[in-house]
Amino acid sequence: MKRLPILFGMLVSVGACTSQTVMNQSRLPVAPALTVERFLQAANTRDLETMSRLFGNNDGPIADSGSREKVELRMNVIAEILQHGDYEIVSERMVLGAEVPSNRIGVYLRLPQGTTVRDVGFTVVLESPNRWLVNVIELVKITEA
Repeated sequence: MKRLPILFGMLVSVGACTSQTVMNQSRLPVAPALTVERFLQAANTRDLETMSRLFGNNDGPIADSGSREKVELRMNVIAEILQHGDYEIVSERMVLGAEVPSNRIGVYLRLPQGTTVRDVGFTVVLESPNRWLVNVIELVKITEA
């Protein structure tokens, strides 16, 4: 019977010595696929400001460079081409040999007239430890569909 309090004390002290690591979700990198999803949603609603914050290179978003007028024109053209009824992300892979961390996201886009364009590539680059930006979009696949 004398061992029971000692055993209980040992179990309680062992539990007090353990720790649990909880990651701050706001510091985790935004998934490349999520960046593409947000960009596609912004394109469909013609939210040019959001598009310009999600499009750029490892130096930062296009919204922070160049004239606002040129950026808006460029985003408007991209939004016009990317208008869609639905989309599905079908693949994601690292771009090997890229100068900065980059992923290619493959998307099936269903256009408003019903045509589905398969495997439209979106290349996203890591701009900072917690931010991915769309850098290249295979728009030719859509315009030729």
